[in-house]
Amino acid sequence: MTALAALGLLVAVGLLAAACGGSGDAPALSDVRIGRPAGPNGAMYLTAEGYGTVDRLTGATTDVADSVETHESFMGADGTMGMRPLDGFDLPADGALVLEPGGLHLMLINVDRLDVGDKVKVTLHWESAEDMEVEAEVVDPADAGQGGQ
Repeated sequence: MTALAALGLLVAVGLLAAACGGSGDAPALSDVRIGRPAGPNGAMYLTAEGYGTVDRLTGATTDVADSVETHESFMGADGTMGMRPLDGFDLPADGALVLEPGGLHLMLINVDRLDVGDKVKVTLHWESAEDMEVEAEVVDPADAGQGGQ
């Protein structure tokens, strides 16, 4: 194989990997945000794109909360919304994991006072990918829907 052909193959593989989501060794993240807490707890949302490997988001840590738990919201039999902790969230190899209001989210327990516009560093813990430090912007709860819209 010529050097030019090898370079072309590398470029094609790189473009294919980029089109499929993450960088090849970690999920690609977008829409990372925290709804401004009205009380002692707050919720963090994001979208993680698969990177060709099945993975699992097992938790997170941050300096602005006592702890971070993986939660899901659900509709109870009586029609009221509830929340329950989970042991993590699955990320499909070639799909997306979406954390959003009314669904899966990271619950920041006993969070410091946060105001709209604040930037918060959070470390995400994955089963396969290395820990990822991200910056989440605090948004108005009305703007915390998918993509902060």
